[in-house]
Amino acid sequence: MPGHDYRPVDYDRLYYRLELEPGANEADIKHRYRHLAQILHPDKWRHPTAASVRWADEQFKRVKEARELLEAYWSVHHAPPVSRAALSVAQAEQLHGQMQALEAQRERVRGELDALRAERTRMLDEMTRMRIERDALQGELVGMRDTSGSDARYAAHEKYQAHQANEAHATRAQTMPQATARAPRSHGLRDALFARFDDPSRGWLLTLSASVVAAIVVFAIAHGLAGVLLAPVSGYAFGRALASGLQWLLTVFGVMLVFGWAWAQRTFYRAARAGVEHGVALPVDETLRRVNAALRHEGHFGANWTVESYDDASRASRFAMRAVLRFSPRAGQTARRQAVTFHCRAHASGPAQTALAYEFEVSAPTWWLVSSARVVRDLRKRIDADLGALR
Repeated sequence: MPGHDYRPVDYDRLYYRLELEPGANEADIKHRYRHLAQILHPDKWRHPTAASVRWADEQFKRVKEARELLEAYWSVHHAPPVSRAALSVAQAEQLHGQMQALEAQRERVRGELDALRAERTRMLDEMTRMRIERDALQGELVGMRDTSGSDARYAAHEKYQAHQANEAHATRAQTMPQATARAPRSHGLRDALFARFDDPSRGWLLTLSASVVAAIVVFAIAHGLAGVLLAPVSGYAFGRALASGLQWLLTVFGVMLVFGWAWAQRTFYRAARAGVEHGVALPVDETLRRVNAALRHEGHFGANWTVESYDDASRASRFAMRAVLRFSPRAGQTARRQAVTFHCRAHASGPAQTALAYEFEVSAPTWWLVSSARVVRDLRKRIDADLGALR
């Protein structure tokens, strides 16, 4: 094969494939090939499994290829191939220059990436600042809209609302101790029950026991209903299968209702416990702004909170509000038949300290309160997170 350039071939690797040192002569190549062929040839392989035979065949082909390339080189050049490690000075300088160019390019790209990261951080900080300023401006606009009496079209309505809010605030201030005393009686059984379930030491055991008991009761009721409804056909095989299927269907449905109702009641209990009057390390106006921001961020399937009554006659020292969210339990429904009412009141308790209390009212079917409980849970968590309440 005169005239063919064999320099791109890695002849050192071919020598190692034949288990020879680079530079071995043609006789050593032939001798080593015969020795390996006696071992790796498929007809002489001593481990006749399918995978082993395939491996030996591949190794034999690789050894054969190495022998043919090396013999072809020897037939043309009559000398061993030059080792790949023997680079000329020019080649070494060329490789060194390429490495330096790549290193400089890497440093340049790294500098550009660092500059982009710094610019991104600066932009995020600027966006955060603008968002905070936007929230503050929106809070001020809400307060100005609710308390301003400059518009002639709404002057009478605003005056009436302020009068009603003042009377409601005075009534709440007079009856707050009595209402606080009545609250345990209205939800005494629920609060006592879920207080035990939330006990960190044994609450998990009580919860598990109550869940098992509830599941057994639901199963027994479903079994009885299925037996009563399908009693005329219980003597037939298809009737027993139908009764069994109806029993399990009723059990699953009943478990969903019972556990959904229990989870909703537990959520309401935790919201009521979190809404008891407590201290907040913020002034009254900042507390009001953050409560308004929390309401704006808690939409449900596109519904928005509507502030129906608002009282901040002395905004620097106290405020009270009533907001309502009317929503549909599923996306795509236009009829908003469920509602959650949020009552909030606060008053200054010291320098940059506010005493805050809130509560929820739910208007939803008693047998399915999960959607309303999710709204209450999300708003309660956001308020506590935004205000950093002192517990």
